[in-house]
Amino acid sequence: MEILLAHPTLPEQGTVELNISRTFVINVPAEEARRQVNRWLFTEVSCMMGAEAPQLVIGERVVWRVPAVLTASHIGQVGLVGTVDVDVQTGFMDNSAQRVKELQERGIALGQQMPPYQPRRSVAAEYLEKDIQPTHPAPHLTSSLA
Repeated sequence: MEILLAHPTLPEQGTVELNISRTFVINVPAEEARRQVNRWLFTEVSCMMGAEAPQLVIGERVVWRVPAVLTASHIGQVGLVGTVDVDVQTGFMDNSAQRVKELQERGIALGQQMPPYQPRRSVAAEYLEKDIQPTHPAPHLTSSLA
């Protein structure tokens, strides 16, 4: 697990002493947050988006920061479209119409950079069915077409 500190105040260089004392309750496990975001992305944003493993972010609120990625069948993972924060105590996440629009716009921008889909022109023989007889049109259909 990786922990990010939101907006830490650090000097540009030199010795840094960091003491963290923060108590919080995790009611929403990381995997549950990822599944929640994944379901929302797929059903409300785009079926071409999915959620990746979250990071714990400690700031004013403690949240799971879940990366949202664009995927394409001919490429796989295209790139990061953004992140969705899920509150570790309440499970609240920003699923507003504005958030949907932002993720979709980033997805469209990434999609425009993808190479075009090139369908395969042939299928390897090992994947073709070998026990199927060729089909022929019914005799009554061929006579009416002539």
